[in-house]
Amino acid sequence: MTPPAPAQPQAPVTPQVVAEERTLVLPTSEWIDEVWLGEQRLAVLHVDRMRTPYIEEQNARSVTLRLTDWVGRLPFRLVGESGRVTTQEVVVYPSKLARDPITAFAALSRMVAELPELQSRLRFDGELPDALRDLDHLWAPALRPADLHDLAARAWRLWQVARRQPHPSGRFAERRVVGGQVPDRVDWNRTLDLWGRGDFPQHVALDLPSPPLPAALPALRRLWQALEEAAASLPPGPERTDLLARLHHTAHLLPRPHSPEDPAAARPTRPDPVTRQAERLTEEVRTLRTPAGGLPGGHVRMAELYEFWAQIRLARALGAVQGEFVRTGEGLYTGTLTSEDQAEDGAPAVRVSLNPRLTFGGVSSLWQTLQPDLLALSGPQALVAEVKYRPLDRLGSDQQREINDQLLKYMGLAHAHTGLILWPNGDGEAERLLIRDLPLGRSRFVRLRLHPLDPPEQLGRDLQALGLISPEERHEL
Repeated sequence: MTPPAPAQPQAPVTPQVVAEERTLVLPTSEWIDEVWLGEQRLAVLHVDRMRTPYIEEQNARSVTLRLTDWVGRLPFRLVGESGRVTTQEVVVYPSKLARDPITAFAALSRMVAELPELQSRLRFDGELPDALRDLDHLWAPALRPADLHDLAARAWRLWQVARRQPHPSGRFAERRVVGGQVPDRVDWNRTLDLWGRGDFPQHVALDLPSPPLPAALPALRRLWQALEEAAASLPPGPERTDLLARLHHTAHLLPRPHSPEDPAAARPTRPDPVTRQAERLTEEVRTLRTPAGGLPGGHVRMAELYEFWAQIRLARALGAVQGEFVRTGEGLYTGTLTSEDQAEDGAPAVRVSLNPRLTFGGVSSLWQTLQPDLLALSGPQALVAEVKYRPLDRLGSDQQREINDQLLKYMGLAHAHTGLILWPNGDGEAERLLIRDLPLGRSRFVRLRLHPLDPPEQLGRDLQALGLISPEERHEL
């Protein structure tokens, strides 16, 4: 079927902003024969695999559409019985992330920005699932590699200025060394005094203190991190790969800041000129990645985006860093990510499988297959996780039982001690972390909020509280 011709140019109209999963009424001046969204004609009372919005009812004055989990800008083209084509744009916001559109779109943009960075840090080159291919066009920020090259050069010049700035010299610290192995200078007056008191052959060394780090170093490190994140959001290709490698290499040339225990690190200081320049440059980098307006220009399936984002966020937090994937006929990724650390037998210490197919035989010739969203193995311990882009605290009893039964099957088949449910909990009214011990106390259900606007380290803290990772194993975004 051929899509209708483009609609006639119309005066700009502010699009209607509505929540996802709602009923939408589009006013019309005649009977509408066809409704199109992109290249797809909407069906009547029919939900396809991609959960495309569909027509609920219509008359000569309106068309009623049922919105699904498609969020973003949806341009509906209406073909009237006279052949006239009109377009009505609607902006659908992910209301399960937040009740108000501004916060919801802020959370959505954070997810979109994090995906390339997560893929880069997990070191797998697979493409996004089919339903997420248009993420680059959701806001389409005008970001070019040449812009980042220029900003990186300016950042490097700032670092050269910072490290060449004069620093006040510290006082010499006294240190006693046996046998005269003094790296710098010997204070002979104090040394002879020691010898006179019977402390031969100790020498008193006057060690030069470590040179203080430039005051602008923290701001410069934040600037370099912003550059790396911006480069990770570029479209895949050799230019992006080369730029990321160069930025990563240069970032490692910057010295590490003092430890929190170092008194020099705790001294309050006023921002120096280099710090202020670095902060302005950081804002310039972030501005390049920020859309001109707060509303998106494209659309995406929210449930699939949230599920994929949550899966790789959890995999990263558990310590996985690399892996390979294939895409199933249903459009899902299936594959395994592993950690760099190894167990005693030489195998990876952590193995995280996304959408694994677990097949087993029953009491007869029947074979069954179960497919959890995520299965993590660390030695003898197993964790199964399900991602639900749903308001779990407001589901009906039957829906709750269905989720519980599903998770119990996965846990039983994998012999998992923990069954984890991740959900956005957008309104924040329910508990962040809910633990329910199962009978006999040998396993547990865990419901955990995972939201894009939470602090990046929050997931690691939650997993640590659950005993799933140790403090030294926390891997932040």
